[in-house]
Amino acid sequence: MAMPRLLSTAAQPLADRLRQAEQPVRLIGHYDCDGLTSSAILARALQRCGLRFHLTNVVALTPDVIDQLNSEVPALVLFSDLGSGYPDLLAQLKTSALVVDHHLPQGETPPNVLELNAHKAGIDGNREASAASLAFALALILDEANRDLAPVALAGAWGDRMYLDGLVGWNRMIADMAVEDKYLNSINRLPLTGETLADALASSLEPYLLGVSGNPAATAEVLQDLGFDPAIALGELDVEGTALLADWLALKLLEQGAGKQQRTQLFAPQLDLPRWGCSVEELAAMTDACGRLDDTSTGIAMLLGSPSGRERAEAYVREHREQLLEQLACVEFERGRAIQHFRGDNAALKGTICTLALGYFLDRSLPAIGLAPRDGKLIASSRAAPQLVAQGISLSEVMMQAASACGGQGGGHAQAAGASLPLEKEDEFIDEVDRLVAEQLGL
Repeated sequence: MAMPRLLSTAAQPLADRLRQAEQPVRLIGHYDCDGLTSSAILARALQRCGLRFHLTNVVALTPDVIDQLNSEVPALVLFSDLGSGYPDLLAQLKTSALVVDHHLPQGETPPNVLELNAHKAGIDGNREASAASLAFALALILDEANRDLAPVALAGAWGDRMYLDGLVGWNRMIADMAVEDKYLNSINRLPLTGETLADALASSLEPYLLGVSGNPAATAEVLQDLGFDPAIALGELDVEGTALLADWLALKLLEQGAGKQQRTQLFAPQLDLPRWGCSVEELAAMTDACGRLDDTSTGIAMLLGSPSGRERAEAYVREHREQLLEQLACVEFERGRAIQHFRGDNAALKGTICTLALGYFLDRSLPAIGLAPRDGKLIASSRAAPQLVAQGISLSEVMMQAASACGGQGGGHAQAAGASLPLEKEDEFIDEVDRLVAEQLGL
């Protein structure tokens, strides 16, 4: 299966530059699922080229990161899942750099940088390719044997929720390639996991079942009313039982106001990875949990095949899920004129909380903003429903402009973006975000 020509053309100069490297490559990746998977793909591709590397995954590209790199004086820096939104910072780097990113580019690429950006390669970086998808493209240019990294690329796309409404574009081509190579199977089953039916419902995040997820007592009551044995294994449900459960789930999501994408996903085929012994969703969840719980090295080790890394990642998934369920049960959003926002104490959870709340029970006519402190800064995550993007909202622009007005930095995608700014600017930032969103939506 041929790679899109514009993509291969855009990736080729980066591959040529890597082949010329004589010193270790300094690899800097984002800390979330897409950042870790793209980093792991690039790390494996560099290994197979006989190139050494030094990898660090960071929360954001900041002046501190650039200062640290300039103090190290590497011969070549390779950025993954970050960089395109901060050309001013890249210009301050005192060495050559490569950027693999799918976020919206901001400004001109500095002369010291070669960039592989989805949008500049004729690909929609919001839907058709994640950073991991682009890293996979670069890996294929380096060596066709890297086709075995397709499952990791799909996990990155899944982590950025590009599976909603089905995989499309380059992501779809990667999935087709993985099916062809027998790395991927498509299975029709409900998106639930757990040893028992009770476990599956009580621990369910996607779908998030308002009043049931995170509540074992309510779960037991629901199953009793439906006539199910809570202790039955999920895989032991017969056709009639599966249909009954599916009907209840669909009605429950409709009643709690879940979005169309979330309701449709309930019946979408599940993507299994036989050689990994899990689904794409589960691989993404393990990776994301490692990043959110601040152990990116375990995430990378797991993605590179470490059994001990896999064991720790599985434990992190359980811990991360429990944290999210606890937070979702009590989160309270404050409404402004054009936004709804909450203040939390865990910066690693805020974006996921916004995503799940907006998808499953919040008012989707307003974007959701989550705020939390981290390392002396205020970190913001924003999410918007697809219909708002169709109406012209761009959270990337909102986060960039509002953060800049408050002495910080921001950017991302139209539907999902983030920012970092001084703690004392919180009220000013929220007021500016509210004003900018209202302006974009004509409110």
